[in-house]
Amino acid sequence: MSDYEQMEIDVRLESEKDLKTNVGKVIKFFYDKRRMEAEESGWPLKQVKSKHEGYGIAAEAFSKIGAKQKALKRGMDDYLALLQVKGEDGVSICGDIYSQALELAMEAIGMAADATRILNDLYYGYDSRTPIEQAIAEMSAQEAQEGGEFEEAEETQGEDEKGDGGPQEKAEGYDPDGNPEES
Repeated sequence: MSDYEQMEIDVRLESEKDLKTNVGKVIKFFYDKRRMEAEESGWPLKQVKSKHEGYGIAAEAFSKIGAKQKALKRGMDDYLALLQVKGEDGVSICGDIYSQALELAMEAIGMAADATRILNDLYYGYDSRTPIEQAIAEMSAQEAQEGGEFEEAEETQGEDEKGDGGPQEKAEGYDPDGNPEES
């Protein structure tokens, strides 16, 4: 039983995988943008110094999400109440639901960015380089790992290739138009 391995199959649709990847990129972008704007304004974000401070930041973001979720629930209740009523009121309520869901998603992304800040400050450390500087550093590290520049190969003849008129030398004198070279 020691060679037993638990495996997991990812059965999500490609669109779901892409959405998760793209939302992750949006969160990272929002986190970097928020930090950069705070530094440019002269009020850089303070470093999170303890788990308690981190919890306070997360709790504040969670309360904002709760408020947006309640607004979305009210919109859904209004939509349910209008199902029996004829008219275009349902369309405007559905537009409100869209707006409320968008605001909820924005708050959720903000909370994820706050969680990223907490993780970076308390556990991982923050890389203050710009994305371009990070990309240049990654390319330099990759080139160093691969050995830098490519080296040109030298032409050599092995022990078996003495230039004795073998197939290689005969092929070099071949003329596709049918006029063999004079030797």
